[in-house]
Amino acid sequence: MWTKPWTMKEGFLIGGCLVVAGLILEMSVGPMVWKVLAWPINGIVLVCFLAMIALLFLTRKKVYAFRFIGTYHAAIPALIYAVALTIIMGLTRQEPDGTWLNQMLTFWPFVLIYVYVTIILGFVTLKRLFEWSNGYIRNIAFLLNHLGIFLVFLTATLGNADIQRVKMMIAVGESEWQASASDGLIKEMPFTIKLKRFIMETYDDGSPKRFASDIQILASSGKHIETVIDVNKPYEVDGWKIYQYGYDTQMGADSQMSVFELVRDPWLPFVYAGIYMMLSGAVLLVVYTRWRFKRLLPIGMFVAVSLGCVTYLIPIIRSTQLVPALQSPWFTPHILAYIICYSLMGVAAIIAIYTLIRSLINPQISVPSVLDNLVYIGLIFMTFGMIFGAFWAKEAWGTYWSWDPKETWAAITWFAYLVYIHYRHLPHHQVRLSLWILILSFVLLQMCWWGINYLPSAQQTSVHTYNM
Repeated sequence: MWTKPWTMKEGFLIGGCLVVAGLILEMSVGPMVWKVLAWPINGIVLVCFLAMIALLFLTRKKVYAFRFIGTYHAAIPALIYAVALTIIMGLTRQEPDGTWLNQMLTFWPFVLIYVYVTIILGFVTLKRLFEWSNGYIRNIAFLLNHLGIFLVFLTATLGNADIQRVKMMIAVGESEWQASASDGLIKEMPFTIKLKRFIMETYDDGSPKRFASDIQILASSGKHIETVIDVNKPYEVDGWKIYQYGYDTQMGADSQMSVFELVRDPWLPFVYAGIYMMLSGAVLLVVYTRWRFKRLLPIGMFVAVSLGCVTYLIPIIRSTQLVPALQSPWFTPHILAYIICYSLMGVAAIIAIYTLIRSLINPQISVPSVLDNLVYIGLIFMTFGMIFGAFWAKEAWGTYWSWDPKETWAAITWFAYLVYIHYRHLPHHQVRLSLWILILSFVLLQMCWWGINYLPSAQQTSVHTYNM
């Protein structure tokens, strides 16, 4: 080991050292406290982090270890460690009072591995920017995807400490300007909300079809604003977004009380900039990926049949009694993007299993090129689904990513397929190992799709569970 050029053995050892260092930190200083990164500390950390990546890149020719960061041999082990630790998170109930594994977001090994992945992202983005390869569209797509992910990881993490989230309860006819935080502290808002009328519409069985609040807002500027706050339709004033959170459930349709959640996220524009970069990069990858007509036709037919059957396979799609949270314009594109992804990854898994069986007879067999195309397109639609889901979640619950059990397994699946894609770029990759990675990724996809419903860690904790 440590003989140049380094391989994935060194990459796994580096990741293992980070895990050990994280355990030492966990036992010595305790869990990571994200609140210490509140402004202006997070701004200083951001500048220092970017400067560090720039320094690593500028000295890469003098220090081999820095140059290694920009290789697949470093990226693949880092992604595998991220998958492994996130699987632990997905299998354990995340709660404030518990062991290290019940608080993965503050667990130092988890934090350090994700920081390492972010460093690699920043480094390879700079590398591609200054070492332009063939293919204009491919390079732009690469930069948009990697820079977008880097920006999301960095700003979402550092900006988390600056997010303010409070709740406000108002009775019909009354005004309120004070809200309560999760720690019980009372916060005076820069505006006043008056609840003029609470609106409730129900289905025939009495379940809520719609609940909203007709309100008047007196802004800090003195302006009077008349608006209706609906689920999935928040209103922004003075840097705060007002969400329809709840009502008096005991009174039901006769409720005279409305509950609002108010969220302030000053880093949101930077996070959204990264998300839009990812979205643009995914679109360009669709344009770049080359398909042969004879292979496109049967695959397209399979996807069409899958979409035709989706109404019968997923009850939530054909339901005529959607709960208010599901009544969003992002509902259909989010679901359809994932269904197309599942269909393509399903075809890829079948081809992978068939090729693996054939490899037992013919060890010289190679990975069919159509397999890579399927995974690329499938991952693009998976990215679409995650992004549409993030937009939806932000409008419905005030957060684009909350590490909900469903979101956790979506991240696991996304990283797993990235492991396959990166491994396939190695000049001396093993065919059978490639196929096994792809098959295992599809198994993880099943856990994300329906297996999560049977996990104790997701019971009564996931916002993706609805009573239809």
